[in-house]
Amino acid sequence: MSTQKDIWDCIWSKGIEFTWDDLSEEIYQCLLKETKGFEEKIFIEAGSGTGRISLRMATKGASIVLVDYSERALKNAQDLFLKSNQKGEFILADIMNMPLNNQTADITWNAGVLEHFTFSEQVKALEEMKRVTKTEGVIISLNPNAGCLPYRMGKYIAEQTGKWPYGIENPVSSLALAAEKAGLNVLREYSIGFVNALDFLLFVPGGQYLQYETTNFYHKLSTEEQKLFPGYLLVSVMKRL
Repeated sequence: MSTQKDIWDCIWSKGIEFTWDDLSEEIYQCLLKETKGFEEKIFIEAGSGTGRISLRMATKGASIVLVDYSERALKNAQDLFLKSNQKGEFILADIMNMPLNNQTADITWNAGVLEHFTFSEQVKALEEMKRVTKTEGVIISLNPNAGCLPYRMGKYIAEQTGKWPYGIENPVSSLALAAEKAGLNVLREYSIGFVNALDFLLFVPGGQYLQYETTNFYHKLSTEEQKLFPGYLLVSVMKRL
């Protein structure tokens, strides 16, 4: 039986698209807003995957540490940094046990990671993220949002038809309880990326038309009305208690 690590090793061993996309831009802008700039700050991406967002931050003056338990993912990211003539530190490790000193980073973050863990594992991962983050630093985690209907619908259909590629994935409604048990305080939680969630409708029969029309409908709404629809990623911004 495949483990979650086996699944990701398989995904990262396939042809990976490193071009910048709309979701990467959403995450990048979110991190820019929350950190007020990247220059002369140390960032740890705990569960780094492709590393392309961290690469973009490196070009803006950030010092980057990438941690992932997939050797293939780290090799991909290392090649990407090398081709872009950017420096980074690449660490093969589980994010629940990172071989880093206490209070290393100004910001520790990840996107699309904690939803693959049980509650107790989420607590342990957050404890470790807290340990490697400076006392006044910030921890940011972005995870698929349990309140986002297009994502939930597409995921459900994909699971029912055996087409879901990402293994165990538990959408997150809030990290407040896990954060509290890890000694962290959630400063704010909000969602981003509603349009990105519509990509999951492609798992639904006839989903291409549904995605197209829903996108058009959404863009015709006012900014205030758009806020009524939860986005794909739940952003949790945390600091030490």
